[in-house]
Order: sequence, then C-alpha cells, then structure tokens
Amino acid sequence: MPIVDEHGRLFGRLNLLDAIVAVLVLGLIPLGYAGYVLFRTPLPVLTKVEPSAINYGPIMRITIRGENLRPYMRVSLDKYQAQSFLFKDTTEAEIEVRNVPPGVYDVVLFDYAQERSRLPKAFRIQPSPLPDAKVVVVGTFGNLPPGEAARITVGTTIPEIGEVIAVGKPVPQVTRVFARPGTVEIPIPNAQMMPAIIRAGCYVRAAQGQPECVADDLSMQPTTLLFLRTPIGTLPFQIDQVRSPLPLSPLDIAVRFSGPAEVLAQLKAGDVDLGDTRNELAAGATITGVTSGSSTRDARLTVQAQQGAAAWIYGTAPLRIGGPFAFKTAAYELSGTVIALTPGAGGATR
Repeated sequence: MPIVDEHGRLFGRLNLLDAIVAVLVLGLIPLGYAGYVLFRTPLPVLTKVEPSAINYGPIMRITIRGENLRPYMRVSLDKYQAQSFLFKDTTEAEIEVRNVPPGVYDVVLFDYAQERSRLPKAFRIQPSPLPDAKVVVVGTFGNLPPGEAARITVGTTIPEIGEVIAVGKPVPQVTRVFARPGTVEIPIPNAQMMPAIIRAGCYVRAAQGQPECVADDLSMQPTTLLFLRTPIGTLPFQIDQVRSPLPLSPLDIAVRFSGPAEVLAQLKAGDVDLGDTRNELAAGATITGVTSGSSTRDARLTVQAQQGAAAWIYGTAPLRIGGPFAFKTAAYELSGTVIALTPGAGGATR
C-alpha cells in the first residue's frame, strides 16, 4: 500500500493535511507548557521576619523577607493590618504596625484581598520594659485663620495625645525652623497662633540608650512640630517648653548677676524671663527687686519651679545655691549665680 494514495490519504486512512495539523497541535502542547512555566507570574512567598521579636511601642517597624514580592502588597499580624508596605526589591520590604498589643502573631501576606503566604507564629511583640509617661507641653497651635483661634479652649481633647489645660491670647503666626546651630523665625501672613498647654501622654523610648518621651513617633522637645487632630481639623503644634506633670510653685531666689555695666543697668523690677521662648504660658521668672552694685547686681526673683526628688527644678535645670542662672528678655541676656533660695509655704530649702 502506498504511503499516500491518489486521494491524498496517509496509509489509506488519514488525510495528509489533517495529519500535518495533528502533528503541529501535538507539538504546540509542550511549547505552550514551556511558555507558561517561563512567563507566568510566580507566587510570592514569605520566608523570614526580622526581627522575630520586638518590644512594644506605638509605632513598630519590621522587615519581611521572601521571594517574588511585589509593590502594592500588604501584610497583617493576624487581624492587625500594617500601616505601610515599603517595597525594596522582590526579596525585601519594610512594614510599619501601630498600637498592636503584646502577643505572638502570624505574619500574613496579601495580594489585594487574597492571602498569598503565611508564617505561623513568626512574630512576637514583647511588653515594653519602659512605662508610658505624661508630660506638660507648652506650645502654640498654628495656621489658624483669624477668628478660629477661639475654638481651641480648655478641655479640648487631642486624640491619642491628651487634652488642652490652658490657653493664652492669639498672636501673629511665626514658625520656627531649625537651622543649625539655631532657629530661624518665618512669619506666616494672615494666620494666627494660639498659645496652649497640653497634658500629653507619651511613650518612653530609649534610642541609642538615651531615653526620650515620644508621641506620634516624634521626640517631645522644644521646636518639635507635631500635627494634632482637633475639632477644627489637623493643626500644627510647635513645642516651646516641656516639663514634668509636677505642679508649679512660686519660689523666691536671689541671683548675683555680672556682665557689662550697660547691660546690668537694664535690670529692673517687673522684667520677666521666659528663656528661649516668647510663649506667655511658659514657666518663667519675674524680678521683684534689684540692689545696685559696682560690677554686679543682686536681684530678687520669683520663679515658677517644680519640686523634684533632689532639687527644685526651673525649666529643665536644678536650682541650687552657687549654681548658674540665666535670665533672658527680648532686650538683654545676663548670667548669674544663685546666692539664696527660699521655698514658699510648705516647701523645704534645697
């Protein structure tokens, strides 16, 4: 029997054209499979979490490692979803989680709404060895249109921070920008600032062994700019002074000032020291009397101080006889030495 007969059939059974098509189709099957294997998007897989354990904090950052990671994925610790997914490459990403309580958690990787990979019990949040704390923060709310400042009142709650316990009088807006080694004041037109005191909660963080009070991942210290949620929207709040929640007490002290005669001559009763801030609510000192001298001036002052465990505290420095005392006004600045210290009623000399 001929291989191809007069009717074009192969071995008298198959049409030659049909046979060729069948061979081509059979050849495409392995070719298609090879293309699928070569060009398909591989599934992402989690392999490791670094660190695997961390002390609790309001904001915690961890690194996840894996294979075939992609941007726009998301991670959760059981039911607690991470706030961010910072994609670095296909093997590494950084996530941020907030206010997740201590415990042991599965680390779950999602692609949109679908779970793609899970590391069971792979991450532990340990109780913090440092307690939460409270501080009194003196500063100014800014970027307030005229007339809006009056809406910041005593008792105003600042979510996740604390509450306003005192307010001052609105003043023209000035933003202090840190420019080493000092600050630059930038006036903002058509805006006001409202001096205020906030009793704030904070988290004690020991960064590089140096404990600091942190709120919203920012260190609570002078010039720090916080963005706080208020009943009239999110407002900038620039810190002027931070002190402990201990009460302020009037303390009478005597200081011997020295310096150029023309500067000493400016010392007079009623002058007020507010340190490096012009905030009317900052704890300050007021001169109540001045005794003339040739090269020095002795002045009596009433300072708003706090009675600490070992000494009276003015600002952030202890007050001790023989210790230094700096006095700053808008017109002059002098340094002196404390020569007498008289606590008010109920106090004790320190």
